[in-house]
Amino acid sequence: MRALATALLVFMLLVFLATSMAQPHWPWLAYPRAFAEAGMIGACADWFAVVALFRHPLGIPIPHTAIVPQSKQRIAVALGRFIANNFLSPRVVGDRIRDVDIAGWTAHWIERPAHARSAAQRTVSAVHQPCRRRRAPRSTPF
Repeated sequence: MRALATALLVFMLLVFLATSMAQPHWPWLAYPRAFAEAGMIGACADWFAVVALFRHPLGIPIPHTAIVPQSKQRIAVALGRFIANNFLSPRVVGDRIRDVDIAGWTAHWIERPAHARSAAQRTVSAVHQPCRRRRAPRSTPF
């Protein structure tokens, strides 16, 4: 992705230079020239903004750069709070649980013969094991 962005920046530079040299002969080239200039400025601004989040651009300790490394703990706490409040709150979780159609999902799942067979085997096993462990009460004569 970095190579593509660099190639597009170089392309905009070439368009800018070509239109700058040819503009005296064809005044309408002022529009493509302005477009190329805006593309170069936008690319440089985007590069600076992204780089400035994670490190000091060009190694120069400009204020308000390298924000992420300096604020990892604060960002992690804020992100955790956001997830807890917006995805794990009792209201949100309750709404999600109410939206789940467990009976419909189970019915759809058990329609498949392999699933029905597995469910039947597990049910029989689960009921049979406690019954086997239980001892019959001793009978006492009257």
